[in-house]
Amino acid sequence: MNTRIFLVLIVLLLTSGCANARPELAQNLPTDSTEENIPANPNEVKSEDTRPTDEEDGFFYRLLAVPEYLWKGISYPIKKMSIFYEQVDLLERALDVFLNEERTGGIFPRFEFGGAIGGGIGLTAFHNNLFNKKKQIRASYLFGLPDNHAGEFSFKDPAVFGSLFKLEANLLGLDVDRGRFFPGGNQAPKNRQNGRTFFELDEVSGDIKVGRSVVGAFSTFFQTRVFTAEAKEGRGRSDIPSTIPGVNSSLTAIELTPQAIYDSRDNPFRPSTGWFIDATFSYTNQVNGDEFQYIGYTAEVQRFISIFRGNRVLLLRAYLAKLDSLNDHSIPFYELNQLDLNHGLRGYERGRWSDEGALLFNAEWRYPVWAQTEGSLFVDAGQVFNDYQDLNTRTFRVSIGAGLRFVTKENFAFRVQVAGSEDGLQLLLKGDVEFQRKRGTFLGGL
Repeated sequence: MNTRIFLVLIVLLLTSGCANARPELAQNLPTDSTEENIPANPNEVKSEDTRPTDEEDGFFYRLLAVPEYLWKGISYPIKKMSIFYEQVDLLERALDVFLNEERTGGIFPRFEFGGAIGGGIGLTAFHNNLFNKKKQIRASYLFGLPDNHAGEFSFKDPAVFGSLFKLEANLLGLDVDRGRFFPGGNQAPKNRQNGRTFFELDEVSGDIKVGRSVVGAFSTFFQTRVFTAEAKEGRGRSDIPSTIPGVNSSLTAIELTPQAIYDSRDNPFRPSTGWFIDATFSYTNQVNGDEFQYIGYTAEVQRFISIFRGNRVLLLRAYLAKLDSLNDHSIPFYELNQLDLNHGLRGYERGRWSDEGALLFNAEWRYPVWAQTEGSLFVDAGQVFNDYQDLNTRTFRVSIGAGLRFVTKENFAFRVQVAGSEDGLQLLLKGDVEFQRKRGTFLGGL
């Protein structure tokens, strides 16, 4: 009975607040001076004072308005900065300094926080219309603390020698002095401070991928990757255990990967509708020894649903990846599948979850904030596993967050995301496209 009385009181207060708000809105409406004293109905008696009484504008009314006042206060600085950003076209004006007149090439600074190597600063040079043939070339370098280095070079040709075949070539170099690894897979300690270990890694990876459209939105590719890596225990305490496969060893290997893609998205940079389906199979064999040999496969489905004529977009994504060792060989730890802030589970620090398998689901609501600013609200749920029988609903890790993405007409983007999980909050500032996955390094690309 007490609960019912309390609910009735709340409803009466809300009703009173809404009723009191209507006269205030009416007073603010513009009126013609010749008609302001003429009642709509001659028989109707006009109230002398429509302002709320002291009792109506009392403590409970103000208490109910507190959330609105708080939200206005929090969002006000962001709103003002975003309006300024749009009015002066800030990102476009900045790009004028670093790009050529045609906006097809240039050199610009880059920085990130929470990214593949934990954060850093560097430079990127690119050209998107080399020889006026729409060939793309890109070189990037990133320096991070304490002494991490990452460099990447890529080349894309949409029509090799004028044919229907596409070519992609990538070269990646890494020097990581304080990488993070959590032993135990999905059973890693819940207290991340207790479970975190550190390692050093030097890796050079190169790959060539050739493919072509088969029919409609369906394409096939074949990739050959060669890489060399050397990993060892980190400097200081909490070093990665020497019993983990790949620690204190050198690996040179070749990987062969056929790939099938179905892509019906209306825009690969800012899609509002369509499907993206990607399936791969890989075989990796060590060529400088007999310790590592394994296969892998991935399946990914993305669905973009346009709402309000493309003004809002709902993204649904499912991702599965699995590695299996062959002939009683091992898989190096830096090649394992990962889930973290750089790999789809955005509420967890880099390297937080890794194992032979990974299952991930993402739901994201994208909406316009201003012309070149896009907001997002998202939920991530996933888990790593060793065998499929280890999968269960109790061990799914969930993160919830929001972000902003600043874009330009030339398809440059910079995103800011904040996500929370049982581990706390994670902040990511990075210039790239969401869910753009790269094979070739445990870091998931730059």
